Amino acid sequence: MNNYILIGNPVKHSISPIIHNTFFDKMNIGNKNYGTYLIENLSKKNIDLFFSNKILGINVTVPYKIDIMKYLYKIDDKAKMIGAVNTLKYSEKGYIGYNTDIDGIEDSLFLNNVNIKDKTVLILGAGGSGYTASFMCLKNEAKKIIIANRTLENANKLKEHILIYYKEAVINVISLEETDNIKEVDIVINTTTLGFGENIEKTPINDIFLKNNNIEFILDIIYTPFETKLLKMAKENNIKCTNGFDMLIYQALKAQEIWQDIILEKDFKIAFKDEMYKKYLSLV
Repeated sequence: MNNYILIGNPVKHSISPIIHNTFFDKMNIGNKNYGTYLIENLSKKNIDLFFSNKILGINVTVPYKIDIMKYLYKIDDKAKMIGAVNTLKYSEKGYIGYNTDIDGIEDSLFLNNVNIKDKTVLILGAGGSGYTASFMCLKNEAKKIIIANRTLENANKLKEHILIYYKEAVINVISLEETDNIKEVDIVINTTTLGFGENIEKTPINDIFLKNNNIEFILDIIYTPFETKLLKMAKENNIKCTNGFDMLIYQALKAQEIWQDIILEKDFKIAFKDEMYKKYLSLV
């Protein structure tokens, strides 16, 4: 069994093994390798098996980011707030859970020289990534967040959850259809699936919204396709933007920092991301 693994369902087409094994090679870390492990139904037996085999690090993908939490020895505070775990680190008493998705979103902005302090951020979607994006914004002192979602009930649940931890946070909740009326947004983070799969020709916001706001940056966490309709619109309006590939790479590098007890330099992260861009584009 590998030293490090990705668990979930499905995992077959994940590029995580390429990312992490490239990292091991680049850092000259010997005797370590990363693979995938398909789990049909997550149970304590799975975790016990990994623990007994001393799997040093585990990444967790859909649909187990929440269910995994009940099998862990300890959970990092950021992961507790978000309510999901995507990275496990081996300890002698059991696995410790972390959420590196928040770091992936954060670095996608900051390593593109985007500062969200005192800014108004529109978060599209109120699912798991919407929770992650919201906490990232408030952690970094955004002035205000606007949560736009198809279902207002879910957006309000997210707002109520945030207010448990950030009691003074300024949060507006609207439906996706109401975004055309907003005229105060600085940064947009799309966490919906609009632009992906069967929704590939769709976008969560319209051109009217982009023209009504002086948008500094748009992050779309989708990276398949590599350029969504939203990102095409952003470029047509001369708005700086990036897709979710940055987030994928940076959350993986954060996992490595946790596993190896290291801190990676900004220049290394950017260079590694650029190298992985080339590898990924050669595969698709």
